[in-house]
Amino acid sequence: MNRMNKSEKRRSSQKNHNSHKSHKSQSQAQSKQALFDWTPPSGIYDGSLPSGERIRVGFRKTSLLDYPARLASVIFFTGCNFRCPWCHNRELVLGEADDLLALDECLSIIEKRKHLVQGVVLTGGEPLLQGIISELIAQIHELGLLVKLDTNGSLPEKLSALIEDPRTRPDYVALDLKTDAQRYGDLSSSFPFAAVIQSLNILAKYKEEFEVRSVVVPGYLDEPAVKALAALVPEETPWYFTAFAPGNCLDSRWNDVLPPDTDDIDALVRIAEKLGRKGLRR
Repeated sequence: MNRMNKSEKRRSSQKNHNSHKSHKSQSQAQSKQALFDWTPPSGIYDGSLPSGERIRVGFRKTSLLDYPARLASVIFFTGCNFRCPWCHNRELVLGEADDLLALDECLSIIEKRKHLVQGVVLTGGEPLLQGIISELIAQIHELGLLVKLDTNGSLPEKLSALIEDPRTRPDYVALDLKTDAQRYGDLSSSFPFAAVIQSLNILAKYKEEFEVRSVVVPGYLDEPAVKALAALVPEETPWYFTAFAPGNCLDSRWNDVLPPDTDDIDALVRIAEKLGRKGLRR
């Protein structure tokens, strides 16, 4: 059996490391190119249904990850008004998922398990597109459970209406901040960045808990974007940075883009911290 000596192993390891760096640079360059030639499609699926049709959703009975410090069930709504090309919830966004349950069936399961979980996470897709969202939150609260809402922030009027009513006020909100104002146009042709900032300002006055989330996507969330967004994020609000995950992306080109490593994410966290923000890596 042939064996490499120590110097050969070092040269081989360095070659592989350089190859990985080169591939990463090429992938990031490709992702930046995709930034410029991606146009959000028109006629997007917003989760609406024909009259009388039962709402069908994705459902996870138990999660330790989706609601901070809580054991929760998770409801995934279909439909979204954004078209982030790297989104890995392709089937939910496009309304093509086939492993869905009727919403009333999910509520029945949650009611039977209400002594096992502490809350319910409403996510998607974009939950605020759903006309039944206020009624649903009220129903969950009547079961004695907490509600966490995940939102892209594009519908501030609906968010404000939920918060103003004690029956429908979420107990925790997670707001996505995806990139700076100049690059939000790649994600939606209909909803301006100003709507997202309006939602952020609404939450800044919110008496319950909320967090800001940013996915570290090559070509979208970088040092200039973090510096621009830091001026908008309240100082004491947890701001979580997490890595983009390729695979099943809305734009298939992103499936071949390497995600950022922990050093890349930590660098952005440090920038946020230097600007007086509560940056965290998730």
